[in-house]
Amino acid sequence: MKKLLIGFMLTVVVGSASLAQTNFYSNVTNLWYQGYKTNVLGIANARLAVNTNDIAGLILKAEYHFAFLEVEAISNAYLRVIQVGDTITTPHFVVNWQKGLSRKRILWILDDFMEDPITPQEIQAEKHKALIKHKPLPARNLIDALQKDGYFD
Repeated sequence: MKKLLIGFMLTVVVGSASLAQTNFYSNVTNLWYQGYKTNVLGIANARLAVNTNDIAGLILKAEYHFAFLEVEAISNAYLRVIQVGDTITTPHFVVNWQKGLSRKRILWILDDFMEDPITPQEIQAEKHKALIKHKPLPARNLIDALQKDGYFD
């Protein structure tokens, strides 16, 4: 039964990731907004399984860790986004990454975590907010920029 369930979930995730290529931005932002953040993480992981430098997968995974305050994973995930994001040279992404607030937001988050660590009590108090539906994907501007640049073609 477990193998059947795992096989089904893998089919859904991989199928979602491949279908998402036609309008990746709409797919992931709608899933996130509807509260299916775990599905977004599945798409991110599927993309990263194919290419560990996939900026879209890295961004989505970092946003998931941040939304659920997975403190032990946040800094590594965001540092990886910065490392790879700094190498992307497509025009829309560069505007949103360097000139927009995206890179600055990530650095602010990392600084904030270093200066004022979150206690386990704060994590428990805040974690329920990640489950709230109808919240937009924080990095939607970066995913949209990648879509405009033809990254998902």
